[in-house]
Amino acid sequence: MKEKNKIIVIILLLVVTVLLFRLEKNINRGKEVIQIDEEPILYTIKDPEFWIDKIEDKGLLLMNSMEIEQFNRKIFSQFDFLMDLENHVDSIKGEELKDLIKNISKPSKEIGYDREGNIMDADYFNRLIYNSNLESLPASIPIKYGVTTNRTMIRTFPTLEPSYREKDDTHFDRFMETAIYPWEPLVIYSESADGEWYFGRMYNYLGWIPKKDMAIGQKEEIFHYINLESFLIVIDKQIYVDDILLDMGVRIPIIKEGRDSHIVALPARNQEGQLEIVEKEIYILDKFNKGYLPYTKENIIRQGFKFYGEEYGWGGKDNKRDCSALIMDIHRTFGLKLPRNSIEQGVETIGKIHSKENIPPASLLYMPGHTMLYLGEHEGLGYILHQFSGYYEEGEEGLNYIEMMRTDVTPITIKTSNGKTYMEMISICKEFIMD
Repeated sequence: MKEKNKIIVIILLLVVTVLLFRLEKNINRGKEVIQIDEEPILYTIKDPEFWIDKIEDKGLLLMNSMEIEQFNRKIFSQFDFLMDLENHVDSIKGEELKDLIKNISKPSKEIGYDREGNIMDADYFNRLIYNSNLESLPASIPIKYGVTTNRTMIRTFPTLEPSYREKDDTHFDRFMETAIYPWEPLVIYSESADGEWYFGRMYNYLGWIPKKDMAIGQKEEIFHYINLESFLIVIDKQIYVDDILLDMGVRIPIIKEGRDSHIVALPARNQEGQLEIVEKEIYILDKFNKGYLPYTKENIIRQGFKFYGEEYGWGGKDNKRDCSALIMDIHRTFGLKLPRNSIEQGVETIGKIHSKENIPPASLLYMPGHTMLYLGEHEGLGYILHQFSGYYEEGEEGLNYIEMMRTDVTPITIKTSNGKTYMEMISICKEFIMD
């Protein structure tokens, strides 16, 4: 009996030993996880968190939704390069439209080359002007309303033929004015002679738009969807919904809200070129925000860094963007309607101006032909996030050009072609808030 009890005790001790060993192992494993979790993450200047952590008021609202609406109304009322399309006049005089077209579609004074490297001579431009269809404009033209159904473009002339200043430099198509994203309302004035283009405008630009990428609709229906209070905003750099490319800031009307998905309205073009609304269920809600993002410095910088490394795209070429489109798209996620071009954003619009000696993080910097997002200061140097083609460095034989052609973080001390630093060239430091 005693032997049997001894065996039972030994077995129990073995079981307890095994349990204690496993418990100790689990405890140690937990300690390792805790140590890993508590290990600080080292951010670099290429990370948004590096700059966000430096900002004391990073979560402070710069403007609420009502103030943003007021800001938009004020810049629309003060500057004629922005137009409230919903309140556009019902018709336009033929002579007035002819002047508008001539002001946009005019031959460059500089030599231009086509895609084959041929010089664009007077005969070439005469053919483009003929396609502008100026001679067929009636005395009075009733306007139409449309909406873009795909990511498309506004061009100087009604042609897809590019215009390059140099034969071997195809980065800059001078006929490319700007990109337009889906669900953008448009006013349509006239057609090209070949019937492939509309001359019209979005809220901040004017020019020739491919007919195949837009649909004609009734003004009331278009703005019913544009103004729906329930909507999604694209907060990723770009996403595809089926075969439609949506860029940051695109506003998608919600038809029906769900727990894990929403039914949204997407515009489509039927065979007659008319608007049809297609309902689509959206599941990838992490790529969207319901309503506009809060307008904070943290969100400005976080949205800006989503473009880090993106290739440069003059005027939106190749589904990319340039410096002023970068700034415009960031701010569209907050509901701000900014001008398209850098000079209009920097010099001609409202906002709070700061001195170069006291630049707040997440503000905008402008110099002739370029705009940048100011990130803050590190080790005595100011840094910027910007979409740019390149800069210059001092070499043994003078300035050397460093090609970038992407969105990147650089010190504000990089140089321009005249040898001056960006800081020296900056003319405006601005925040888009009511001053």
